[in-house]
Amino acid sequence: MLEPEDILKLNVLIATSIAIRIDTYKLVVVGLNAQFKEQTIELKPSGDSAAYIKDVKKLLVTQVLGAMGGYPSYLKRWSRMGQVESSNLASLLKLGEVEAVVAVANSTNLDDQLLKLTWWCATNTDNQAEIGRFLLTKEFVIQTQTGRDVAQYLLEFLPFINETEQLIDTTSLVLQGDLIDQKSKDKLWKQGQRKTAFLVGFVERMQGHLPNEFKIQSPNYEHPDLQIINNDQVQIFLSTLAHILKKINQEYVLYRALEVLGQYISHEKITPQSSLDKINIQIKSLNLNSSAEQEQLNARLLLAGVNERLVVSTISAHNLTGSAIRKKLAPVLEPIQKALAVLTTP
Repeated sequence: MLEPEDILKLNVLIATSIAIRIDTYKLVVVGLNAQFKEQTIELKPSGDSAAYIKDVKKLLVTQVLGAMGGYPSYLKRWSRMGQVESSNLASLLKLGEVEAVVAVANSTNLDDQLLKLTWWCATNTDNQAEIGRFLLTKEFVIQTQTGRDVAQYLLEFLPFINETEQLIDTTSLVLQGDLIDQKSKDKLWKQGQRKTAFLVGFVERMQGHLPNEFKIQSPNYEHPDLQIINNDQVQIFLSTLAHILKKINQEYVLYRALEVLGQYISHEKITPQSSLDKINIQIKSLNLNSSAEQEQLNARLLLAGVNERLVVSTISAHNLTGSAIRKKLAPVLEPIQKALAVLTTP
C-alpha cells in the first residue's frame, strides 16, 4: 500500500512529466519535464520495497493508460517485435516500466524526440545496453547526437559483456558511420587481435574500410573470377578472417565468421553447402580452368560456398567448446585456412 504522501507526489510527477523512470535500487522515481529538467521523488516504503515498487508501477499504469492491474500483458508480448502503435509510444515512457521502454526502442515509429526520451528512460536501468542496441539498429539514429551517446555507452560497456553474440553485435553496431571516433575504432581493432569477437564485428560492418596497418598490397590476378581478390581491402578482409579462424575457441565467432566470409566471396554459380565435398562437386561441375592461377581459382570458389552449416551440426552433436572446436573441426577448418592462405600470399 502506497503512502499518501507518495501518492500525492507521484500524481504531481505524472502531470508534469513527459517521461518517468524508476531506480529500484535507490528507491527513487525520476520525472523529466518538457524543459528536460529532472524531478525526483524519494520513496518511503513502510514495508517490503519490491512490493512497494510494484504498487508504484500500478499507480503509473492506472493514471497514464487507465489500465488496472499493472503493465498490459499484450505489450510484454509485443515489446520486442516492434508492433506497438505509434500513438501509445509517448505514454509508454511515463510508466517507469523497462519493458515499456524496450517496446518504444524496438518500435518502427521513433522520431528524434522519442529517441531522446527513450534513452533517458533507459539510463541506469539493467536493460540499458539492450535498449541501446535496439536503438542503433535504426538508420536515422546513426546521424543523431543521441546515437553517438548510445554508442559511447555501449563502447564503455563492452568489457562487461559475457555473451559472444552480444559482443559481436555491439561491436558491429558502434562501428556504424561516425558514432565513435577513429581513435576508439583503432583501439577496438587492436583489442580484437586478442579478442576475435571484436574482429567479427569489424568484418561484418566495415567491409571496404578495414584498417590497413600492415600496408597490404592487392595482387594482380587475371582470371575473371579472381578480380574480386584484386583489392587491398579484400586482402585485409581475408587476412583478418584467417586470423580469426586460427584462434577459434568459441562457436558463435566461428558461425558468424564463416557466414560473412561466404557471403562476401560469393559466386553466382556456387551455393552454400553443408560439407566441403559438396562445394568441391560444384567447383568441378563448373569446369573452370586457369593454367597459371588454378590453385587461386579453386580457393576462391571454395570460400564462396562456406557457411555455418559446415560446422554447426558437429559442434552441436559433440557439445564442443574452446580448443576442442579447432581439433574436432580440423578437416573443415584446415582446407578453408589453406584457401585463405593461397589468396593472401604475395
